[in-house]
Amino acid sequence: MEDNREKKKSLKKEQFFDILCLVASYGILLLLPREINVLFYMIYGAAAFLFCIGFFRLGFTFDAPSDSKAETAVECFYAVYGILINAAGLYGICQDHGSARSIMIATLLLIEALVLFALAGGGSKTPGARRIAVIVFRTAAVLLVIFGIAFCIWKHFSEASVMIATMLLIESICLWKIGSGSNPFNTLTPEIQTVPGLRIPIAQLQQAFAGVETQLGYPRVGKVKTIKQDSIIYGPSEEGFFIYGYYQFGRFYIAGSTNALFPDPEDAQEHTVTEIPDRDGVLLAAEELPKAYAEMFARYAKSSKAQSTADYRNQTKKCRNISSGGALELWVRR
Repeated sequence: MEDNREKKKSLKKEQFFDILCLVASYGILLLLPREINVLFYMIYGAAAFLFCIGFFRLGFTFDAPSDSKAETAVECFYAVYGILINAAGLYGICQDHGSARSIMIATLLLIEALVLFALAGGGSKTPGARRIAVIVFRTAAVLLVIFGIAFCIWKHFSEASVMIATMLLIESICLWKIGSGSNPFNTLTPEIQTVPGLRIPIAQLQQAFAGVETQLGYPRVGKVKTIKQDSIIYGPSEEGFFIYGYYQFGRFYIAGSTNALFPDPEDAQEHTVTEIPDRDGVLLAAEELPKAYAEMFARYAKSSKAQSTADYRNQTKKCRNISSGGALELWVRR
């Protein structure tokens, strides 16, 4: 109990630090000198670094939205946040008559805004959500192009108006891509899943799932290069992919990677497994595994019952079949 309180206290401190970094990333932009010099680039780089530290780390310390309404609210927040900082950058170009300083600030804010827009609409999960993403983001892309051209004509193609129109064109291309319903930033970073509410020590967690067979076999406790403390590890597969779970600032994370993150290649080779399909012969793709394992641990956090992803899928199909008058045998591998 005392350990949980300490973890929550540590988590709050981390969240406060991340929020401070995020606010500071915008505050120090006010300190940028008028001339483009070494000091300008140092402050400029510090602002970008603080945004990355504050925004992305903060996202990992909060629980994922619990339902579709909460998820929609978070996506709307990202969209509004992106619009505000994007508009602030473009307004600065107008006010500063297209100076190099204002253009560089607007470029930084544009990049941050595009990250936010991708988070707002790039993760659409259902066909309906994807259709909405296509309509909203591609309509916005077309409107931005029209506005950029109209603004240039209105300002008689002044230097500032041309710069704004160029940035709007770049933004419209990115928004058109985001409108496809896929997050363009996903390919740049490994998939990391959060498991809310899980507070069980790694060794105890491994013991709880020791008899539960999964696609990557059984769990063990081991070390991963990027994590100081012990992790729960599944795999690697014959292709070198493995799943690992770890605690950071009181929060449990699941990630997938390759053998490159093992400190000892011989250890990886010793524990290589042949992937095990479920009863229907289904093998999940590597990019789907982190989410599947995160859901497995999330169910354990709620019910204290260790159950593999394959078992859960079969149980769900059985429940649906029984409700429609049929019957399907539940397959549990223990």
